[in-house]
Amino acid sequence: MLTMRKNDNRHKEQQANELKALREQIDALDATLLETLAKRAQLVDQIGKYKKSRGLEPLDSTRWQQVLQTNIARAETLGICPEFVETLYHLIHEYSLHLESNSEPHS
Repeated sequence: MLTMRKNDNRHKEQQANELKALREQIDALDATLLETLAKRAQLVDQIGKYKKSRGLEPLDSTRWQQVLQTNIARAETLGICPEFVETLYHLIHEYSLHLESNSEPHS
């Protein structure tokens, strides 16, 4: 009976360690994802400044449709739910338009 409990505890500990390792990988990917979004936001800010200094509107609907369709197709290729990616990119686009609209033009 004592051996059975010891094995059971060892098994639970092994499972906990495996789960911890997987979660650490997710945490690292989340950090990379946020760093990438921050870099994207910096580029969007630069584009906003460029557009403002030239009197261009923040929304370029042709470009937006191209970005959306390209990334939905890329998601399908990678086995990611296209509806999820579409929703995600709508959020990213909304934030990008906000950044572009609030960018100060280059002097």
